[in-house]
Amino acid sequence: MQKEKENENELRELNIDDTIYETEVPASFDKRWAPEDEKQIKAFIPGTIIEVTTKAGSTVKEGDILLILDAMKMYNEIVAPVAGTVEVIAVSAGERVEKNQLLVRLK
Repeated sequence: MQKEKENENELRELNIDDTIYETEVPASFDKRWAPEDEKQIKAFIPGTIIEVTTKAGSTVKEGDILLILDAMKMYNEIVAPVAGTVEVIAVSAGERVEKNQLLVRLK
């Protein structure tokens, strides 16, 4: 059951372990995250670059693996979010990266 409040925030029911809770959900909650520029691929977490699988000048399709990032003992395949040409590879294998550091830029 959903109810509208006067301030336009919704009340939503949550069922947790058979207990029903009502919680207020602000309208801004439904806003989806999107990168500022999808052609600039940045590290989503600190880690170490294990392998770079592409090179500058290469044409890539959406979903192609660009590099592998080891973060918290897990290998993460960093893929192209869109098709394009690799303009810059800003990291190399073995390099430590910080969150939000530029990894690859497409054009």
